[in-house]
Amino acid sequence: MDFDWSSYSTPEIPPQAVQESFEDPFCLRILPGGGALAEHSRFLCLGKSLSGQSLFSLYSSDGRRMRPIATRAMTSHEIYFYERKAKESL
Repeated sequence: MDFDWSSYSTPEIPPQAVQESFEDPFCLRILPGGGALAEHSRFLCLGKSLSGQSLFSLYSSDGRRMRPIATRAMTSHEIYFYERKAKESL
């Protein structure tokens, strides 16, 4: 998976952790159903880094490269959703 970090704006979360969350086998990539995110081809990724950090990322993609824009820690509701979906996939 190739990454383009030119638009990344979250210095407190290192790119390595973000990349690991995208490579998480249980990561959830969410395509918005409408609104501003869909209009600007923005997508969401919920995943965990190798250190176990639960991350929520906003990104764009051209199909070949992921372009993370911003990342933050998942909220408790997002962690619950991520874990429920991970259990469903087992």
